[in-house]
Amino acid sequence: MYTLSYVLTTYNKLPFLRQVVERLIAARQPDEEIVVCDGGSKDGTKEYLQGLFEAGKIQQFVSERDKGEAHGFNKGFLRAKGLLLKLITDDDAFCYTAIAEAKQFMLANPEVDVLTGNTGLIHLERLETVSFYDDVAENFRRWLDKKEVVWMIGLPLLIRRESLALTGLLHTGTVQVDTEFTYRITSLNVNLAWSTAMMSVRLENPQSNFRVMNRGQKWRRASDEEADRIRYYYDKRYSSLKNVLTQRLPFDWLKEPFRPIKRALFDLLKRPQYQGNTAVATGYVAKAALDETTRLAVAFEVADQFMAAHNAANPTQFLFKTNQITKALSAT
Repeated sequence: MYTLSYVLTTYNKLPFLRQVVERLIAARQPDEEIVVCDGGSKDGTKEYLQGLFEAGKIQQFVSERDKGEAHGFNKGFLRAKGLLLKLITDDDAFCYTAIAEAKQFMLANPEVDVLTGNTGLIHLERLETVSFYDDVAENFRRWLDKKEVVWMIGLPLLIRRESLALTGLLHTGTVQVDTEFTYRITSLNVNLAWSTAMMSVRLENPQSNFRVMNRGQKWRRASDEEADRIRYYYDKRYSSLKNVLTQRLPFDWLKEPFRPIKRALFDLLKRPQYQGNTAVATGYVAKAALDETTRLAVAFEVADQFMAAHNAANPTQFLFKTNQITKALSAT
């Protein structure tokens, strides 16, 4: 019996995978296991994982053709032996000290089914800046305070294994599996918690699902269209006439000229308005052009340093409810 199973999926991203797995192995504790599901990569991933398994550095792995990311994660969930499941992707950075805090919190609070938290975004081509997913933090607050059905980023997710009976597995018919999963669980009687720590950084790159999914799209992006379909299914308010007219119909071309007028009016009335997610400098200064391998290594180092510095300056708090009583309502 393990307290935590790291479940990692991968497919033909060996250079990224090496960066992720090396950090994961270094962080793993004796009461934790690493479960890797490879979708049948042809770039040497299987041989790499076989070597790690034989050396005892990972506890389980499978390399075979699958039917997408959700299928891979689901296989890992069903193989896992840990009380808790931590999703790990093959091209993003994770803060394992923050994950360890979240693990202890969930072990101490068995009523919590799923935990999530803060995430940053760094583009591989622009390592000088990191963006916060402020909108995701606000979404959690809307769920916590008003039980609204919302989406959240999947990278920080920690799931209690026995709670899969309530949440269900990941949906194999979607590309944005975290969007579908979080819309689903916030529409159900699932008890969520939020860590204010920076638990992960998404490293946007040419192989990211988001870019691949939207490749060749001219008007509505495929990711937006899928998210709309998911939200329409789970959020019953989304079917109202107001939302159909203001959100579901592609009227951006019509609304764009009026947005400066709206901003000016809101400023005059001193009403709050969305300004976009916060972006801050990472401290990285490009000194010379980097080759692909070096840039990848530097990107993970930049993400690691940013998460460590942010969390050192901002002590972790946990937001959640138990028995309908709010235990913590500190601002994220």
